[in-house]
Amino acid sequence: MDPVLFKKLQEGRKKYQDQRTKDVVRLTNKLFKDGKRDVGKLTKRDLFMAGVALYWAEGFKHKDESGLGLGTSDPNMAKFYISWLERCLEVSKKDLLFRVTANESHKDRIGEIEKFWMKELGVEKEQFAKPFYQKTKWKKVYLNRGEYFGVLRIRVRRSLNLLRKMRGWLAGMAEL
Repeated sequence: MDPVLFKKLQEGRKKYQDQRTKDVVRLTNKLFKDGKRDVGKLTKRDLFMAGVALYWAEGFKHKDESGLGLGTSDPNMAKFYISWLERCLEVSKKDLLFRVTANESHKDRIGEIEKFWMKELGVEKEQFAKPFYQKTKWKKVYLNRGEYFGVLRIRVRRSLNLLRKMRGWLAGMAEL
């Protein structure tokens, strides 16, 4: 192929890709804004139902559980859950207990991991139980060690009756 023609083809491809990238970014931003607008401001009922659905997906539901609890690695989900507990169930943040579950290869970072969660959620060190370390057969090397903060388990103290009620809410949601 003629080198001049080849260079022009490459320039054309580059120009097309640049424009396509801009179009995708523009569309992505528009859809994001549309999605946020679609949700709008949540009513208390909306928040309540969203919290129950979240619990259905991520909450502790084993028959032998003795209180409300949820596990997540997503700080925004943890914040939403805590806000839901406070606003819909009138649970004080002081009645929450936390426990980090982390891969054993992060044992040396557990203080940093707990500080991350304390800062994100505005809670105290005294609310954290001893961490749990997952043992693995493989010693996986994490390239993003500083971005890993384990799974946070959030429990509500003295919440057996709330758990019993939650089971009713879940049954109610299951009846479509």
